[in-house]
Amino acid sequence: MGRLLTIARKDALVIVRDKVALLVMLAMPLGLIFILGSALGGIGEAGALDVKVAIVNLDAGDTGARFVDGLTRSEEIAAIFDIVVRDDAEQVRADVEKGDLTAALLIPEDLTERIASGEPVGLEVLQDPGSKVASGIWAGVVRAGVANASAQIIGAHALEEWHTELSPSWRARSPVQAPPAGITSSGAVSGLDFDAVTVTEIEAQVKKRISMISYYAAGMTGMFLLFGSMFGAFSFVKERREQTLARMMVTPANKFDIVGGKAIGVLLIGIGQFVALVVGTKLMFGVDWGTNVPGVLVVGLAETIAAAGLAMTLAALGKTERAIGGIAPAAIMLFAATGGSMIPTEQLPSFLLPVQMVSPVYWTVNGFLDLMRGASTAEVLPGAGAVLAIGAVLFAFGVWRLRYE
Repeated sequence: MGRLLTIARKDALVIVRDKVALLVMLAMPLGLIFILGSALGGIGEAGALDVKVAIVNLDAGDTGARFVDGLTRSEEIAAIFDIVVRDDAEQVRADVEKGDLTAALLIPEDLTERIASGEPVGLEVLQDPGSKVASGIWAGVVRAGVANASAQIIGAHALEEWHTELSPSWRARSPVQAPPAGITSSGAVSGLDFDAVTVTEIEAQVKKRISMISYYAAGMTGMFLLFGSMFGAFSFVKERREQTLARMMVTPANKFDIVGGKAIGVLLIGIGQFVALVVGTKLMFGVDWGTNVPGVLVVGLAETIAAAGLAMTLAALGKTERAIGGIAPAAIMLFAATGGSMIPTEQLPSFLLPVQMVSPVYWTVNGFLDLMRGASTAEVLPGAGAVLAIGAVLFAFGVWRLRYE
């Protein structure tokens, strides 16, 4: 046992002193977590929106200004959209085309005049095709405002026609002292109330939502924990090439000590990497790993063991460091792509399900996500068991095919 631990300590120190290895195992995942989480969801709670839109009011009358006021003073709309009122329609159009604005509303210069004369008039909504969902929401808001205004205008004209059709005697009995609230004497809209109709919102009871920064913390941790296996395999192949393994074989250390020591060395590096990533993402990005610390440790430890098994397989398959440098990233990226590190597994085609089942990343990422939602340790044990089984198969295959000379 002493010889095994000595070999493990030596291999762990070799990897720790390798600056490239530390860059790959710590700096790269933290950088990717920040970039992907910020770009695709932002740091913070999932579902928060800050859609940039613009309004250009060219209307010479008062209707356009009141329409703008109705959009900008609504708290519900302000919670979703970052609205800016601008004057240059052409520049706004260019900004939407470039993607600097998600959408824009252009109010024509003759809006009030056309409404007063009863002529049809249209508002122009510009939408960025690259943000169809967000721009579609903005278009829906504008349509709701138009429907509100149209109802008021139609009501005003209908009342006016009804009053003119009355006989003089009836008109004298029921004079229209003033137009209905919200309508000017010319038929223009005097004010838009986007809260005229209320909707009662009842939230469904769903599991705790996970922010994108937390999702990618789980995904990148699940992927980069396997990269320790590559550096463990590098160490094994280098010692085999330099005949260090052959010299170790004539010492009291047997094959069990050598293989076990190197596997434990990878395991120790993986545990240190895992703790650093969990603590680092918590402190730097506010990632919520859940309250079940033992469950998080179980899932993380299971994948570090699988990484040790993968290291033995890589050492057996690769004859040189260059070969391992090609095999390892390809295998790890395949595990990660099908395991949910990059996109949720629900969005992947069903024919990839068999690959997911043999991917340690799949079980690890889902375990982390379940724990973030409040799962118990017992609920993630089956997934952790699957990861351990995969690691055992990889370790057994590696030991079987391993060459010491």
